[in-house]
Amino acid sequence: MKKLSLTMIAVFFLVCSVGVQAQTTQPQLDQLKLMQQFVGTWQATFPNDTIVTFEMQQFGKAFVENDYVTVNGKESLDSKWSYSYSPKEGEFKFFAVYFGGNYQTWIGSFTSEKKWVQEMVQDFNPEKVLMKAEMVFETTTSISVLAFDMKGVKILEFKWSKVK
Repeated sequence: MKKLSLTMIAVFFLVCSVGVQAQTTQPQLDQLKLMQQFVGTWQATFPNDTIVTFEMQQFGKAFVENDYVTVNGKESLDSKWSYSYSPKEGEFKFFAVYFGGNYQTWIGSFTSEKKWVQEMVQDFNPEKVLMKAEMVFETTTSISVLAFDMKGVKILEFKWSKVK
């Protein structure tokens, strides 16, 4: 019995040590530095003579964004966004308020040096994802965007182009 117990303990430690050895540590991405890739003015063209523009600025350790929609040459402010980085969670939480008073809450982060993933969530609750978007910096002036509904079905694909 004593031999069986010692064998079980040895097997337990062996399994634990193999499990620890198999884990690889991911290098931490500098989220604030990577977020600076978004700073500037970006545009995307949509059907019906519609252009969407966002202007991103760094505000200390936070970021702020203004979004404009131009339809048939007439530009109007659509929304304002504020991004705040949570070092504890390793991600940004951001809030969008729209001209009409609606709002959205999002959680996002870089998963690689060129890929940003964000989820629209209900009142910052990560368990209640309403939509997801992935953005890939193809170059310093081009971002490809894919958006998915809450079931993971692609609902939109477009590109942002940096204009300033």
